[in-house]
Amino acid sequence: MMNRDMFLAMANNATLLLTLTIVYELRGLIAKKYEKYRDLFAGFLIGLIGIAIMSIPFVLRPGLVYDTRTILISITALTYGPVPTEIAVVMTSIFRISSGGVGVAPGLATIASSAIIGLLWRRYAYRQERRFRWLNVYIFSVIVHLAMLSCMLLLPRPIAIETIQSIALPVLLIYPVASVLFSLLLLRQQDKAEAVQKQLEAEAQYRSLFENNHATMLLIDPRTGAIVDANPAAASYYGWPVDQLKQMKISEINTMTPEEIAQEMKKSVRRNKNHFIFRHRWANGTVHDVEVYSGPIVIRGKDLLYSIVHDITERARAEQEVKSSEVRFRAVVENAPESIFILAQGRFVYLNPAAVQMFGACSQHDLLGQSIFERVHPDYHPYVRERLASIQTLQNSPPNQERVLVRLDQTFFPVEATTVSIRYNDEDCLLVFTRDITRRKQMEQERITMEAQLRQQQKLEAIGTLAGGVAHEINNPINGIMNYAQIVQDDLGQDSPETEFLQGIIHESQRVAEIVRNLLQFSRQEKQSFSPARIEDIVSRTVSLVRTIIKGEQIELQIELEPDLPLILCRSQQIQQVLMNLLTNARDALNEKFPEHHADKKIHLIVSRQLLGEKEWVRVRVKDHGTGLTEETRQKMFEPFYSTKPKDKGTGLGLSISFGIVKDHGGLLEVHSEQDRYTQMDLYLPATVIDE
Repeated sequence: MMNRDMFLAMANNATLLLTLTIVYELRGLIAKKYEKYRDLFAGFLIGLIGIAIMSIPFVLRPGLVYDTRTILISITALTYGPVPTEIAVVMTSIFRISSGGVGVAPGLATIASSAIIGLLWRRYAYRQERRFRWLNVYIFSVIVHLAMLSCMLLLPRPIAIETIQSIALPVLLIYPVASVLFSLLLLRQQDKAEAVQKQLEAEAQYRSLFENNHATMLLIDPRTGAIVDANPAAASYYGWPVDQLKQMKISEINTMTPEEIAQEMKKSVRRNKNHFIFRHRWANGTVHDVEVYSGPIVIRGKDLLYSIVHDITERARAEQEVKSSEVRFRAVVENAPESIFILAQGRFVYLNPAAVQMFGACSQHDLLGQSIFERVHPDYHPYVRERLASIQTLQNSPPNQERVLVRLDQTFFPVEATTVSIRYNDEDCLLVFTRDITRRKQMEQERITMEAQLRQQQKLEAIGTLAGGVAHEINNPINGIMNYAQIVQDDLGQDSPETEFLQGIIHESQRVAEIVRNLLQFSRQEKQSFSPARIEDIVSRTVSLVRTIIKGEQIELQIELEPDLPLILCRSQQIQQVLMNLLTNARDALNEKFPEHHADKKIHLIVSRQLLGEKEWVRVRVKDHGTGLTEETRQKMFEPFYSTKPKDKGTGLGLSISFGIVKDHGGLLEVHSEQDRYTQMDLYLPATVIDE
């Protein structure tokens, strides 16, 4: 009978416990402006439920009742917090005191312990993870009801033991399970309410951001393309009211076809792409470039696309102008005859075709990424480094500078360079204009050489004029001296002691006369007629004389004559004199370097046919491996009276006279020499065609 009554009381109590869920709903209905009274209201209702539960107890004996107030108070503390719990504790405690009986003390202790354990568990031991929340609540309830049984010890000992024996089993078996069921129900309801509250707050925040944002925003249904919502900024931007925009489709704004729009929206829904460039139409019919950031969003369970629109008309126009400018710039640079390249941090990032060709590369990829210092002669590295630094810091444009660059085949070439600072690929770079001045340098060198030759020729002509005049002035007195000396010698006879002195006078006078004849030859005052001649005959006569001279000096003369050489129009004796002079100089150089026999003690005489331009020449080359010529000697060797030989062995007129003879014949006399290695003299005489 007792157990049946106990379970009946528990069933009635359980029914009352379910009203806790109603309390939570009622608590949520209180307006936000009365939010601070919500906990007071909830505590008052929970207190009333506690009084109702305590009004339908299971009576163990008069004054000692048994009910489910521990479940109510502990769950209230765990879920509602301190304020509702305190109010419920005060109300149920007052009611228990007013009921009286032997169980007042344990009843109050039970109420207090349930509240304290619940609040402490809520603060320190409760876990929000749903996976094991039931276990957490079960352990909590067991502890609460063990405390409840302990409170029974406040009764007189016999009554306490009897009471514990009567209620311990149902309390420890049923109450924790009931606590878990009621608490989970209430907690789930609480979770749902919190989720709804968060959703409402999120929607409120979204609505605030959406409505008050200055950026153009649209909500679009990806299935139909309908505009679900638009913020005031969108209405201001497009020129249609918000209500009208909500009745439109995005295809009425976007200039793309509906199929293309649907394809782009699929990309956004699948998160494959969230950034788009479109052209949107305004209410006034004008079309503008826009940048759209779009992504999926769920609002009230519906999948939509949230799009933020930025007008980029001006930016697009500027970018188009930049692109057009770049196209024009590239067209000019690509087709420029001058070499142009761009350097970023001292490395090649662009070269036009002329620059690629200048460096001897096949394409610009052979040079991209290389340091400019790899393509500049080492002597110019400090200047280039200084110029790069000055341009990047001062942004100045330097004047043209001459530098020496290096091709890919490691050959050097001079250039004239101009460097300016530019922006290229969003980076500070250097634009370099270069011009290969190799040909100009060659022409300048040729001009310098020709001017030197012209000055030399003018000098020789002046000296020749002077020499001719001096020779004429000296010739007659010298002849007179020789004649008078001869007359005196004839009168005195050969046995006279003065004869030896007279012969010396005659010999020295003849030597002076020979010098005078050489001077006249140099000044070209002695004119002889030109006639066709075979160079082979001239070489043969000259060689016969030279062989006699070099015979005892262990010099080998090697002669190479090309067959069928053309005739030359010349004064044979003068050409023979030139050739004799060249061979004699070669002989002297060999004897100076090799006093004794040596394998290199040879003179090479090579005669061949040469074609220079459209004109045919006969070239006579005399080469030796003797002492060679210094640079000073090469500069002065054709000047009259300049000689490297002792004064008693040469007058210094040989090469100057030879130069004049060759010039009279319209020929050329070239010198190639390296000191202590060789000397090569090339005599060019124009070939002559004789009509038979």
